[in-house]
Amino acid sequence: MQIRFEKFDYVEGRHRYCIVRLSQTLFGEWCLEQAKGPIGSPGGQQRRAYFTQHGEAVQNFEILRDTQIKRGFVPIPVQLGLL
Repeated sequence: MQIRFEKFDYVEGRHRYCIVRLSQTLFGEWCLEQAKGPIGSPGGQQRRAYFTQHGEAVQNFEILRDTQIKRGFVPIPVQLGLL
């Protein structure tokens, strides 16, 4: 699962993104990854958390999603390229 969020603040001239991704590792754990930073500028942050249970990972994914929406971010549809 992956969701991309963007937030545009025209008053302050700040444009930010946040990507929340949930994937399974080679060892069977679940990795919840969050990347965020300014759009069009260098810099940003990445954070990863690992879970052994899928349900716990999905619950934390939904908490991150809801938190970003409350902070004013808007989900953007992302198209994945075909291989």
